[in-house]
Amino acid sequence: MYLTYDYPSQFKLAVIATTKRTLKAVAKFFISVGNSLAKAQQMRADYYLLNNMSDKQLKDIGVTRGEIKQRFYGTDSET
Repeated sequence: MYLTYDYPSQFKLAVIATTKRTLKAVAKFFISVGNSLAKAQQMRADYYLLNNMSDKQLKDIGVTRGEIKQRFYGTDSET
C-alpha cells in the first residue's frame, strides 16, 4: 500500500495560514500607528491648553511658562 498526498489541499492550507499571519501583522501595524497618532494629538492638545493658561493658573499647578516645552518634549525652551 502506497501513501498518497493531496498536495493541492496542503498548499491551500499553507496559503491560508500564511495569509492569516500576514493580515494579523498588518492589523497590528495599523493599530500601533493609530495609537501613536492618538498619543501625539493628545500631547498637542495638552500643550496648547497649558500654553494658553494664565500665569496665575500655571503657578497654581506648579509650572512656570518656561517649563512647559521642556516638560513635554524634554528640550530647552530656547530651541
